[in-house]
Amino acid sequence: MADKTVGAWAMVALQGLLFLLVVVAALVPTMGPSVWLSLPLSIVLILVGAAGMLWSGRDLGESLTPLPVPNGKGMAAKGIYQYARHPMYTAILLICLGVAVGAGKIQVYVVVLALVVFFEVKTRSEEKYLVKAYDGYAEYASHTGKFLPGIGKRRA
Repeated sequence: MADKTVGAWAMVALQGLLFLLVVVAALVPTMGPSVWLSLPLSIVLILVGAAGMLWSGRDLGESLTPLPVPNGKGMAAKGIYQYARHPMYTAILLICLGVAVGAGKIQVYVVVLALVVFFEVKTRSEEKYLVKAYDGYAEYASHTGKFLPGIGKRRA
């Protein structure tokens, strides 16, 4: 159990480091061609992401944990979770993408892409635990998209 907890906290630490890198990459001088899109789009992405975080946090309730290991408070499959299995990660990615759009720097997009890969790896680990912890999770995951509705349904 201790090894599982250490590994889970290591994932949380890496996630935090990637968030920090998004901000740092936005603040450092451009290390290559700059891609400036628009501040309004940036604001919309950040606000939609923030709303998604609040919504998914509310729907998770007591099940909310930063760890990829379930806390035993129940499986969330209602509210926003009826459309996607990991909407909070989607919301976080939208916020980070909004920062990238606002910064208009390629290095920020690169860090956001690293965060996408990280969440893909984290969810694979997390879902192994969820299948073991909750009898209905495999069925739920087989008809619910991973990050977006209908996309990335889990195969048995």
